Amino acid sequence: MFEKITVASAVLDDPLTAFHQIDRLLAAAVRYKRPVYLELPRDQVNVRPDGPHRLPAGLPPSDPDALREAVDETASMLLAAKRPVILADVEIHRFGLQDDLLALAESTGMPIATTILGKSVVSESHPLFAGIYEGAMGRSEVTECVEQSDCLLMLGCFLTDINLGIFTANLDPSRCIDATSEDLRIRHHHYSDVRLDDFIRALVDRKLKPARTPVPPRPDPLSSPWVAQKNAPMTTSRLFARLNRVLNDQTVVIADIGDSLFGAADLWMSRRTEFISPAYYTSMGFAVPAAVGAGMASPATRVLVIVGDGAFQMTGMELSTIARYGLNPIVIVLNNHGYTTERLPVERHVQRHPRVALPQDPRGSGRRPGPRSPHRG
Repeated sequence: MFEKITVASAVLDDPLTAFHQIDRLLAAAVRYKRPVYLELPRDQVNVRPDGPHRLPAGLPPSDPDALREAVDETASMLLAAKRPVILADVEIHRFGLQDDLLALAESTGMPIATTILGKSVVSESHPLFAGIYEGAMGRSEVTECVEQSDCLLMLGCFLTDINLGIFTANLDPSRCIDATSEDLRIRHHHYSDVRLDDFIRALVDRKLKPARTPVPPRPDPLSSPWVAQKNAPMTTSRLFARLNRVLNDQTVVIADIGDSLFGAADLWMSRRTEFISPAYYTSMGFAVPAAVGAGMASPATRVLVIVGDGAFQMTGMELSTIARYGLNPIVIVLNNHGYTTERLPVERHVQRHPRVALPQDPRGSGRRPGPRSPHRG
């Protein structure tokens, strides 16, 4: 099972190959910035190598010829374009390439849009920040900026269901340059053995001056004061408007999947890499245990967790770990009484097949689970 969710895995059941396997997996973790899995049988715990251990040579460099040709083709596309745009994603976070991304954007003047998985890869107060691209689910100005670009430079992007706005994105491969840690595709050409970091830095060194694309205007969520309204229902929009005024330079936001993530997409991240989310529906329950890691990694920051009631039920017990280590996150549970992602397909199925009955509400009212009244939320 772990082979499906890791970049490399191994069972260390052979002393003759175990240490080579350890080196191979650690190299893969460094190379791709993704999880690896090592299984250590109990009878192998005290095994020692028979011979001296040779350290691996390190990460292989880019193929210089492939890198040069890839940068030549990219530069030609960018200089010929009338509306070039950068779309940055999570691998810019993972590989620590934020400074290189900013150097490229500031030297070329190209606006930077990010996916929801790459949110806060740059400060959202930067003048070249264009907004969050979510296909048809996002702001129309950002969608237009990205999808009407005649040269879209995609850096470290994972083209998943959430990143593509539940498959509503409209990106033409013939106008895209798609560079990741595993592949580099320019239009329909593929280049092998070109590292993402080398590719971005080589573009910076070219000192390109493409045409300027206007940065779409972005509404300021802090432009109007937030005022408490006595006896008014607490709606999701008012909650996130209030949270926007709580955030500061010492806050890290962790959003679980679903409504928590979509609502948090509009939070204003003034620093970079201060917003963390899996942005995969198969990662429900990520946020509360992620607060443990964020709190351990940066004790001086205050972690704000936004999680749905369904995801909270999956891993909420990690609050005991948080208490054990003296961490102090703020955990907000958005409770709509059900796994909405699963509930909607079930309701559609029932509409097509009326003989199928939905489960009764556990509180005994006889009605099916649904959103709570905003007065009780």
